[in-house]
Amino acid sequence: MMTIKGRKQAKIFEITLDSTSKGEVLRYVRAKLSAKGKTGPRWAKFYIVTPNPEIVSMASKDSDLVKAINGATFSVPDGVGLSQAVKFLSLPNPKFRFLRPIVLPIQGLEVWLATWFDKEWLSSEVGLIKGRELFESLIALANKKKWRVVLLGDKQDSAGKALVALRRSYKRVGLTAISAPMLDDAGKPLTLADKEREKEVVRKINEIKPYLVFVGFGAPRQEKWIARNLLGLDIGGAMVVGGTFDYISGKAKVPPTFMANLGLEWLWRLLREPWRIKRILAAFPIFPLKVFWYKLMV
Repeated sequence: MMTIKGRKQAKIFEITLDSTSKGEVLRYVRAKLSAKGKTGPRWAKFYIVTPNPEIVSMASKDSDLVKAINGATFSVPDGVGLSQAVKFLSLPNPKFRFLRPIVLPIQGLEVWLATWFDKEWLSSEVGLIKGRELFESLIALANKKKWRVVLLGDKQDSAGKALVALRRSYKRVGLTAISAPMLDDAGKPLTLADKEREKEVVRKINEIKPYLVFVGFGAPRQEKWIARNLLGLDIGGAMVVGGTFDYISGKAKVPPTFMANLGLEWLWRLLREPWRIKRILAAFPIFPLKVFWYKLMV
């Protein structure tokens, strides 16, 4: 991960998280992209990842995903479960192991109650930034600056549908939607035809020379694809956006604010997309159980 002076970071398992604010990320992006096309220490391509509990669980069994996330310029935590986990792990661990099965559940309850009654204390170790909210703020910034932006989505034209919705509100940004080839979980093309399609996608992006590329393939493909292709892309920066294109287009419904604030997005997704139960269970209860077991045994 690129080191930025004064940045506060936290770690959960092998994943490094940035405790920052949306404003700080926007200031960084604005400063970097103002130097796009120039040479010198101010200019360097960047990319932003937005891990959540499901992705951190996934990374615990995927060293390449860990590298892709930790190689990002910003790793912004997206999900209350990460704030809960980092705060829980920061609380004192009893020196005597026989006390841990007694003390740790009490600490867990304290953290869970803070989700409802003391969000400031809960987020004191690592603050959250919703990926879809950061995306919308970056689009607004790009609109103000009249930047060129590429939306890179799946073969179901998720990017194209999001572009149509975005153009209703943002008239000045130069938006282009591109559909990517089919990728495997290593972020690589599935077939020879997909490999040729990937070359065409890279060529098209480099023709546009966008300031920003938003990649919505879903984890772990999007993180690995950016990490593998960043050097060969003539862009200012990139950000993974997961299912954000579907939210923007209206295909998927945004969870109610109260559910998001209480870390219940997993429940919303389970109710609306029960066929994704395996991935949803990775966020809850598997992730908090992994965190509890880690602290119990460390």
